[in-house]
Amino acid sequence: MSSVTVHRIGGEIELDDRVSWCPPGVRASQPVSCYLIVGETGMLLVDTGIRAHEIEVLAALRELYDDALPLSMLLTRTEMECCLNLPAIEKRFPIEAVYYTGGITVPRSRAEVRRVSVEPGSSQWIEPHPGMRIELISPLMRLLPTLWVHEPETGTLLTSDAFTHGDGPAENGLAKFRWFSRAETGGIAAHVREVVADRRIVAIGPGYGRPFQGEEVAVQAAALADAIERIGLS
Repeated sequence: MSSVTVHRIGGEIELDDRVSWCPPGVRASQPVSCYLIVGETGMLLVDTGIRAHEIEVLAALRELYDDALPLSMLLTRTEMECCLNLPAIEKRFPIEAVYYTGGITVPRSRAEVRRVSVEPGSSQWIEPHPGMRIELISPLMRLLPTLWVHEPETGTLLTSDAFTHGDGPAENGLAKFRWFSRAETGGIAAHVREVVADRRIVAIGPGYGRPFQGEEVAVQAAALADAIERIGLS
């Protein structure tokens, strides 16, 4: 049995045309999540949730926080829904380090800031705390530099702004990736398939949209890859 646990934290928003990633005509509610990975030697918070959920995020962290363990943070993207609660969290909890990728927006933090550079289509292992091994995957499905986070003990894949379609068609998760319609997308689709097929993934946790578990993982990976192929030139 794994000694690592992964906890989803956040709240729900109304999904409509006020939301930048909402497909045309969709009106629904949608979870927006960050995730706390708790291991034997430390904790890693993946993204921070949106400012509208600051109260819910802080309340959940108070319940889950173990002051015997160091806490670090990792931002899958330096976009607003990933980092806006960083100051509020840092004000209430001691943060050892903040990991991020890209170079356009550098997070401001009192903690040590650690930039991670992973070539698109490849991955890199880090140890945010001794013995806590986390695989950072740089997906080809991206706008800005992006990290997917693979926690191997639990078989969890945290996918930032991918796999966000929930109970709708996979195309609903591609609204922000409009450039796909002008690209040959076969390689992007193949990488989505490879990431899931080459690892023991039993749960997928997107930054927004509901998670997928068990048999859904392979089904939804295939559906997303197929949708990426359909929308592209190839």
